[in-house]
Amino acid sequence: MTTLYAAAVRNFEAAASVLTALQSARIDLLDEARSAMVGRPKLGLTGGYNAITPAFGACLPDGMRYDILPGTDGETAIELRGAGLTWMTLEAPLPDSAEPATKCFIECIAGADTPLVADVFLRSFDEDGQVQDGGHREWRITRDALSLCCIELPEPDEGTSGHRVIIHLRHPPARLLLSGLAITLV
Repeated sequence: MTTLYAAAVRNFEAAASVLTALQSARIDLLDEARSAMVGRPKLGLTGGYNAITPAFGACLPDGMRYDILPGTDGETAIELRGAGLTWMTLEAPLPDSAEPATKCFIECIAGADTPLVADVFLRSFDEDGQVQDGGHREWRITRDALSLCCIELPEPDEGTSGHRVIIHLRHPPARLLLSGLAITLV
């Protein structure tokens, strides 16, 4: 006969195993941005694609600038500042893995003076340099609270050389405080 204690321990061990697996499949994009800022007062982004780190990038319209600064809390958040942008993307290349993922969960904690709306999609790159975007999903990012979005990932294709999750912010605010930004593949 199984005791209540033994059942509880077994459930805890199963939950801990699931959390451990999820943590290993999680990419903290905010940590990536902070690591790129070590020893710098700010990081300037210019028009076009900016590879902030190999695991995180941003794209701006041509001729525009946006700066990444340490957040006001000094440790965890980052602040993005700029003016006049009609759009901006935050991008994360998906790592290659032996076990292909079927879903990508994106989490964000952001503070801004205006509502935040993004289109989230998967961009696929093939070996010939062609780019194909998957279906867009609108994501209303709740201010100063955790917001989650999930996109389905396609079956692996032999002709595809890589994938990138694109978070296309519509009319980003002049000041955007990010307290959390991560993707988890399952």
